Amino acid sequence: MRASKNKFRSLIAEPDKLIKNAVLASLPVFALIAYRTEANVVLLAIALFLPILLLISGVGHVRNRKQWKDPDTGLNDEASLIEGLDRELSDQTGYRKTACIAVSIDNFGEMARDWDKSACDFAIAQTAQRLANILRSGDDLARLSQTSFGIMLCSIRAPETSAVLTLCERLEDAASAPIQIDNGILNLTVSCGFCIDARSPERSGRAMLQAAKAALQEAEQNAPRAIRGFSAKTQAPMINTQTNEVLEAMREGQIQPWYQPQISTDTGEITGMEALARWEHPTKGTLPPKAFLSVLEASHHLEELGENILNHALRALVEWDRSGAIVPSIAVNFATQELRNPSLVERIKWDVDRFELDPQRLTVEILETVISEHDDDIITRNIRALGSQGFRIDLDDFGTGHASLSNIRRFAVDRIKIDRSFIANADSDPEQQRMIAAIVGLGERLEIDTLAEGVENIGEQSILSQLGCTHLQGFAIARPMPFEKTVDWILQHQNSLSTPTILGKRSS
Repeated sequence: MRASKNKFRSLIAEPDKLIKNAVLASLPVFALIAYRTEANVVLLAIALFLPILLLISGVGHVRNRKQWKDPDTGLNDEASLIEGLDRELSDQTGYRKTACIAVSIDNFGEMARDWDKSACDFAIAQTAQRLANILRSGDDLARLSQTSFGIMLCSIRAPETSAVLTLCERLEDAASAPIQIDNGILNLTVSCGFCIDARSPERSGRAMLQAAKAALQEAEQNAPRAIRGFSAKTQAPMINTQTNEVLEAMREGQIQPWYQPQISTDTGEITGMEALARWEHPTKGTLPPKAFLSVLEASHHLEELGENILNHALRALVEWDRSGAIVPSIAVNFATQELRNPSLVERIKWDVDRFELDPQRLTVEILETVISEHDDDIITRNIRALGSQGFRIDLDDFGTGHASLSNIRRFAVDRIKIDRSFIANADSDPEQQRMIAAIVGLGERLEIDTLAEGVENIGEQSILSQLGCTHLQGFAIARPMPFEKTVDWILQHQNSLSTPTILGKRSS
């Protein structure tokens, strides 16, 4: 039975041969019918030559379909992949499972910017070959778009999800190996989305592929090298619609920074403000960053948002100076997409010079995960150049990304921001207090300031001051506020310091 199935599959794989054999076998039948019915010469000719015409047209049609190949990679197209999935699903037995994987190149935009077209085409072809080398002989690889591929997996053994996850990891490992191009090295990564047959919305190749694409879109929002599987809760994000709405809101001035004060535990004075993006939606009210950041990241518009927030923040510094509100510096978050821009430092310098501000008055906030997880020459160069130009560097969410001490010193970090997860319940949890004391001690020995973020009550504020944290930020100090409310708050806070109550470091 298995042998007969394999033979049938070999015929399906060679449709020209299948049609040819079928038509040739039908010639005697047509001739016999014409003879038995005593057909005239015309009908006899039609009976003899019609199959031959069918043979020519049928084979030509199949050949045209079969011969479509991607010129860069030699792979089949999406329709071929769907046909293969349909065949696998229809020929499935109880122990043979099928899955579909969608793979996309994470950093193609950077590659296209830094390399010419021939180098990009070569890299794509190399990536396709590496993916193909991981697959088994019965699997299939197709090109879906300029930057994405589709894979059909057949005869997967249980447990299916574990097997597919393992394969996705191998695909990502293979794709991430450096690619030698002339005298340079090109590095790229891929992300994967997959759907196993049991999770497919419908039992069809098209439905499985669409489900894998939906999972891939979710993975791309967590790139690089992310893997996501399709489930009933997975939905393809409406990126285009949402992106247009967010971009329009940003260009109409609906997305602007709100400002949250940072104070010194020694003097109580304001040491800075952090600019936090907020969307003043016309019908939904004030929306936090999670309502739009993922959309901008997926559509590669974070740099536009960053430029917008930076300009508003620098303008706010100028206005505070004019009003007599003392704000030594403004902190602005910079995303990985921005840090990968080779012209970032020059752009920031130009913006600061335009407002006639000292570079030390701008604090560049960088997530610890950027330093700990990204070994990117452009990012490294930008961070070090910003420090050398006089801009202050804050390492955000410290304790979550496992940055090494050498990296903290290498990037000349001025201050580490202790993540909220360490601050919560610090006034009542001795373990939290020991963790904070360790981080503060590290900062003291490295001569780096510490800022506790997310301080929500007076108890946390008090214990953090006693533990020696040099700066505080959070609801216990003030909530983020729009610019028009900042001047009054700052002036009122300055007046309250005429008779300050200082919370000093406790003695050990």
